[in-house]
Amino acid sequence: MRLADTMPFSADLRSPIWTEIAFRPGAIAQPGDVTIDGSWAIACECEEPAAISGRNVLSDVLRLSYCVPLGNRPECQIRLSVDASAGDHPEAHRLSIAEGGIEVIGASAVGLLHGVFRLIALMRERGGPFVPALTEVRSPLFKHRIHRSALSPFYVEELTGYVGPPFSANWDCEYPAYIEEDAGPDQFYHENILLRLAMHGFNGIWLRGALRKFARNSAFPEFGENAEAICAQLRSLCERAARFGMKVFLYMNEPMGLNEDDAFWQAHPQVRGPQGRTSGVNFLCSSTDEVKTYLRESAQFIFERVPELAGVLLITASEYPSHCWSHTRVPGNAEQITEMIEAGTLCPRCAKRTPQEVVGEIVSLLREGIKAASPDAEVIAWNWSWSLWEDDPQRGVLEQLPDDVIVMGDYERGQMTEACGFAYKNDEYSIKVIGPSPRFTGVADFQRERGLPVYAKVQIGTTHENPNIPYLPTLQKIARKWQTLVESGTTGMMTCWNFGNMSSLGTEVAGEMTFAPQPSVEEAVLAVATRHFGPEAAPHMVAGWQQLCTAQDDFPTSIPVMYYGPISRGPAFHFVFDRRDQKFPRSWLLDNNLDGDRLDWASPFGPEKTLECYRVVARRWAEGIEIMREGLPKAQGAQLDEMQREITLAAFCLAQLVSSANVVEFLLARDAYYASEDAAEKRALLDQMEATCRAELDNALSAIPLCEADSRLGWHGEAYGYMINRELIEEKLVGLREILEQKIPAAREGV
Repeated sequence: MRLADTMPFSADLRSPIWTEIAFRPGAIAQPGDVTIDGSWAIACECEEPAAISGRNVLSDVLRLSYCVPLGNRPECQIRLSVDASAGDHPEAHRLSIAEGGIEVIGASAVGLLHGVFRLIALMRERGGPFVPALTEVRSPLFKHRIHRSALSPFYVEELTGYVGPPFSANWDCEYPAYIEEDAGPDQFYHENILLRLAMHGFNGIWLRGALRKFARNSAFPEFGENAEAICAQLRSLCERAARFGMKVFLYMNEPMGLNEDDAFWQAHPQVRGPQGRTSGVNFLCSSTDEVKTYLRESAQFIFERVPELAGVLLITASEYPSHCWSHTRVPGNAEQITEMIEAGTLCPRCAKRTPQEVVGEIVSLLREGIKAASPDAEVIAWNWSWSLWEDDPQRGVLEQLPDDVIVMGDYERGQMTEACGFAYKNDEYSIKVIGPSPRFTGVADFQRERGLPVYAKVQIGTTHENPNIPYLPTLQKIARKWQTLVESGTTGMMTCWNFGNMSSLGTEVAGEMTFAPQPSVEEAVLAVATRHFGPEAAPHMVAGWQQLCTAQDDFPTSIPVMYYGPISRGPAFHFVFDRRDQKFPRSWLLDNNLDGDRLDWASPFGPEKTLECYRVVARRWAEGIEIMREGLPKAQGAQLDEMQREITLAAFCLAQLVSSANVVEFLLARDAYYASEDAAEKRALLDQMEATCRAELDNALSAIPLCEADSRLGWHGEAYGYMINRELIEEKLVGLREILEQKIPAAREGV
């Protein structure tokens, strides 16, 4: 089986960008524009890989997209060069556009590449090979913008094929990743994927790494059997990424625990930690000398063999079981500590130390090994779930970190917000919530006091607000978030988790906001819309997106609602007439149980308020789609096709919202029916259930052509599979028709 079989959209993501004619019908040069024609030539004065990429991309755009056969006249040149005076940052660049000559000057080869991207963007806004006469100097507002390929699996390491805990534990779900014949980093990070990311302003990618697979060490010689080959693959990826100005970071959750029955524990029982709140996976105790050696030596091993690596992203709480405090809250008193030690859920060695000390030591050991091999590599400590051990902003953990460790804070978590008048604290990634939250601000203030940088963890594509779409089309919110990132003093960012990582109009808008001088929200969104839909249709799309932003303001973004609510399966979500008292399926995995019928996930809003939120968001969302459709007659050719595709995406989101509302409405009526002893009330509730089922039948049917029009829709990047497609919708429709044709009529007869 190949990637295209399980991920039909993968071929599009890896396909060449500049193969179709991009000349907008009716596009002409504006007064003062410079027109590039066959008399022009490209002169590149730099032979570094990133500069060569820039030259090749520009040539492809002119030849393939705008049908300009480049000539050799020296008096009409696009001159590409490198000059350190172009800016203080390597990615800085200067454009000078005048009749008879265009200069793109980068402060480095990578700066030159971004200058070329800017020149192409200006052509796309005009719709042809003409650009406005101007002089422009741009420089990045953030040191690192780290993203990820939409093709990469997460529970499977991209370089090893290893499936690690906790997935190897009993999760009662499917995970089909890495069975593809053509899987691997050369495909997950195909050159066209790297190019798309670079064009949208990213300069870094991240992928999973596990020390025991990537490195050898003296403490545990059985680890790292294929480490040299893995490091060679990693080095090759770094070299390929560098051609597009991209650097590679490893995401690590160390020291990663092992399954309780792993042969490792027989050889090294002295380093075995407890299972804590986990099941089937034992911690690797970092209070032992062997584990300390393992961390330090393994980190050094990797960076000695792959000095091109830019750094590591370290998560030290939650996620996979790792050190002995990683999943364990601090007991309230000495008696509880004793009870937990006796129960085998708390390590007696680590109980003598604070989680802050343990985490600080782990980060320090990894840093020591990395810096010994590569002094300039960045060690980035992510504060995800440090709240296990202390209140925001966890100054106790921060104080334990070495001075040159960069802290990355969750940008929106911990911020108060509301949905349909209900106030609550957002505690998850969010596009609805702009940020920065007080939690992030506390971290930023601490770092600022020490004269240290702070990075932000944000989502740019989508979140659990709607996890199985390419991106949430609320572009003004993304642009505004990028404004606040600058205002908050953020100097770098990781812009996705293991889903929400497709290149899209959302990532393009973020790219617009990444360079100084930073445009306004309105300017950035309109520029992107104009490139894709033309100047006449673009305002309609912009206005439609703004209405979607207004709609999203009332979405209930609590963790229970997003992780266990129906939005991820939407029109494929099963309706259950008979009471089963089953939890809803998880939103991030391909659960085998799809017949959940309990509404206990609707916290803190309650089912009725959650239903109200879904209905309000759906109604306003539909209004946004209608605004977009008003612009369809004003688009032509490829721009019309792309506009229809974006409207299809928005319509698919609407189908998910309507389904979510319908399933809650149905279950509320069903539960009331079973609780009632009044015949008239029961008949009325059956009528209500029937009406909701019929509405959902129509809604689910309407989603099928949307899925088939765009294979990206319904795919979940973390689950690595489809949660919504024709087959799954039709399976749901069988049950829905059974309720309408059999169960409700039978119930009426019994009343």
